[in-house]
Amino acid sequence: MGALRTVTVVVAMGTLGMAASSPESARRSMVGIVAKIQKADFEGDRKALVRLAAELAPYTMNGPLASRARYWRGFALWRRALNGFNEKDVDPKEMERDLAGAVAEFQEAIARDPEFSDAKSAAAACLWSLSWLNREDAELRQKYLKEGIRLKDEAQKAAPDNPRVLWVVGGGEWYVPVEHGGGQKKAIETYERGLELARKQKGSVTDPLEPSWGEPEMLMNLAWSYQNRATPDLDAAEKNARAALAIVPSWHYVRDILLPQIRDARTKSVAPATKPASATDFDFLEGKWTVLYNNAQPGIPPDLPGTWVATKQADGRVLYDEFRLSGGDGKTVFLGTTYRVFDDVRQKWDIRYVGLLTPGNDGIPRNTAQWAELTAWREGSTMRVDQSAGDYSLRITYFDIAKDRFRWKADLSTDGGKTWKADQIRIDAKRAP
Repeated sequence: MGALRTVTVVVAMGTLGMAASSPESARRSMVGIVAKIQKADFEGDRKALVRLAAELAPYTMNGPLASRARYWRGFALWRRALNGFNEKDVDPKEMERDLAGAVAEFQEAIARDPEFSDAKSAAAACLWSLSWLNREDAELRQKYLKEGIRLKDEAQKAAPDNPRVLWVVGGGEWYVPVEHGGGQKKAIETYERGLELARKQKGSVTDPLEPSWGEPEMLMNLAWSYQNRATPDLDAAEKNARAALAIVPSWHYVRDILLPQIRDARTKSVAPATKPASATDFDFLEGKWTVLYNNAQPGIPPDLPGTWVATKQADGRVLYDEFRLSGGDGKTVFLGTTYRVFDDVRQKWDIRYVGLLTPGNDGIPRNTAQWAELTAWREGSTMRVDQSAGDYSLRITYFDIAKDRFRWKADLSTDGGKTWKADQIRIDAKRAP
C-alpha cells in the first residue's frame, strides 16, 4: 500500500466502534490478539504487528481493559520499530512514525492507569529511540532524552524489581559514561538482576493481559552486550543467545541475526598467524616521524602534535627511540624513550620503556622515571606489543605500516588486565621530510 502511515491507519481503525460483546468475550478476544502480537514480534513479522495493533482498537475507548489494550497496541508498534532497526531497507521515517504512535498509546495507558510502570518504561525506551533517530536535531533529541529519563525514573522508583523496567534501565545505562553512573558493566549487572527476577516471577502473573515478558528478552540483551562490550566474551554471548532460543525457538532476530553475528565475531577474533620474531621487525620505525596523538581519557586535548625519532645504536643492536608531544606553546609536555634489543639466541625481543616527562595533576610536566617492560611479536601484517608496569597495561598494535606512514593504537587496563578500554590511545605517524 506504498508508504505505510502506521499511526493514521491504526487510529482510523480505532474509530470503527465497539463490537457488541460481553466483557468476558472482549477479554478472550484481547488475549488472543496479544498472544499473536508477541508471536509476530519474535518472528519479525512487521506487517502482522501493525495489523494486530489495529485489531485492538475496539477495546481502547472505555472500560477496565482500555489501559491494557492501549499498552499492547503501543507494544506492537514499538516492536515493529525495533524489528525495523534490524532490517536494511526500512525507511527511518516509518520507524519514527511507529515509535511516535507507540509513545501516544503508552501515554494513553498511563492516563488511564497512572501507576502503570510497564507503560512508563516502554514509553521511555521509545523516546530514547526517537532521540537517536533525531540525533542531528539537538533540540528535539534533548527533548526526547529528557522525557524518557523522567518516565524511566518514575517507573524505576515505583517498580524497582520489575524485569521489564530493568530491561529498559539497562539499555539506558549501556550508553551512559561510567563517570555519570552508567557503563557497560553496570548495564550487564542490571540485565543479570532482571533475568534473576524474571525467573523468580515466572508464573506469578495469571492474567495474560498483564505484561509478564522478560526472561528471553533479558537473555537476548545479555547476549548482545557480551558480544559488543569493550572486551567481548563470545562464549557468554552465545550461551545467552542459545538460552533465549531454547525458550523461543522461532525468534528471528536471535536465530537469524544475532547468533550469526556472534559466530562471525568469533571467527574474526581468532588471532592472525604469528610469525617468528626477527631482528628486522622494527626496521620500519627507524627515522623521524611527525605524529598526532589522541587519548580518550577526559581532559586530554585531541590531535596533540609530536615527533617520534628512532635510531639504531651500539653497532645496530639497539633500536632507540624518543617520543615527544608538544603543548599549545610548542614546549614538550610528554617525553618517553624505548630501548629495543633482539636476542638472536632466544629469538625474542627484550624491550624497555621509560617515561621521562609526564603532566602532573596540575598540568605541569614532571620529570619521572617510569619504567615498563614490553614483549613484541608479529601478527600477520601488524606488530603486536604488550606493555605492563604494575596494574597499568597496554595492548599495542602497529598497523597500516608503509614506507611513509604507520598507525598505532592501544587498549588500556588499569586493573592488571581484568578489564580493558578498547582503542583508548591512537597515534597517526607520517615520515618527516
